Amino acid sequence: RADGAAVTTNHIAAHLGMSPGNLYYHFRNREEIVRAIFPRIVAGGLAATAAPGERLSAHEFGERHLQGLHTLWQYRFFFRDLNQLVARDPQLANEYRDYQQRLGAQYRGLFEQLIAQGSMRAPERSEDLDRLVATSIVVWVNWLPHVLALSPGREITRRDVVEGAVQSFLVVAPLLERRFAAETRGVIERDVPS
Repeated sequence: RADGAAVTTNHIAAHLGMSPGNLYYHFRNREEIVRAIFPRIVAGGLAATAAPGERLSAHEFGERHLQGLHTLWQYRFFFRDLNQLVARDPQLANEYRDYQQRLGAQYRGLFEQLIAQGSMRAPERSEDLDRLVATSIVVWVNWLPHVLALSPGREITRRDVVEGAVQSFLVVAPLLERRFAAETRGVIERDVPS
């Protein structure tokens, strides 16, 4: 729901144009529905962080942020309610932890690629690369709950999601080569709705 309120199975059934009983014919509860959707979230996140070809351009790096943004926007209910969803469903919690490990490894691979090609400066301490990965993911995943905590009940907009992409990008931006960073940010910010 756009206003940030919890999505119920009645809301889902209404959105799909079916009765709640018909929805329950296919899924026993909300947790099963979320688990059925979760592989799409995983696919979107992993596609955005997949290993690049030989070189990762600033334009492609920006496009990957937008691809992740699209996943965040499309499944904003999931990221908004993440803590409650994994607290209620141990199976989803395990799948989410596995996804975060895979996402982190791929994110690290992107950063290592940028360092190898000279588009990014390596952190002074090698262990800080993992911290940079973790911080980027934490900012990204928690942006919508942060926005809603500041303004409960307000509608989540695409502009909010783009701002989350910018915030996540800014975690790594100081380590990027200046022109690379500027071009990447330009690609991300061009997606801000008018």
